Amino acid sequence: FTKRCRPSSLTAVISALSEEKKDALRQIVFGGLLHLKLTSVPMTMFSQLLFAFRSEEYFEVSETEKFRLTEDDICDVFGLPNGGHDLELLVTGLASSSSSDGESLKSLWRERYNIISSKDPIPLSAVKTKLLSNGLTDEEFKQTFVLFAMSSFLAPASGAVVDLRLLSALNWCKYVLEELVIGVREAVRGAKYVR
Repeated sequence: FTKRCRPSSLTAVISALSEEKKDALRQIVFGGLLHLKLTSVPMTMFSQLLFAFRSEEYFEVSETEKFRLTEDDICDVFGLPNGGHDLELLVTGLASSSSSDGESLKSLWRERYNIISSKDPIPLSAVKTKLLSNGLTDEEFKQTFVLFAMSSFLAPASGAVVDLRLLSALNWCKYVLEELVIGVREAVRGAKYVR
């Protein structure tokens, strides 16, 4: 399988940020990511994680030890907002009353990147370029950073559209944990690409 998680992309962006931009991330409780040193996810670690996965509930470290990963663990490791509102996800292809809201959000983001077709994704390289430019307002920078962090490292290829206007009021730890469990479950089932 191929993993989509690229921590080196995130650490490269973080190292290029000014102190002012880093302070903006601390304001929305994403400052924990500023200390990230991970540049790759070793395949041996990935394989061990998959081997130890037993259910959504726990990882089996040995015959006598089980480890349950929680939202608090995600908070301890990444320093993300824990608690608050569950993210309102508008998942691509989901037929629901909120799908028009999802399309509106997607249109807004595509407009920011001059993408005309509704089928074309926003290239991560374009998000990185915009993130490192000085032309963003404080709020646009915060939203763009969260988009980049989620897309490159924390929840790559989740296939969801999230309204980023309430950044620190959302339970990002729960979201990252749920996406991790989904990614591990897909890998255990033999998916070609893993989140």
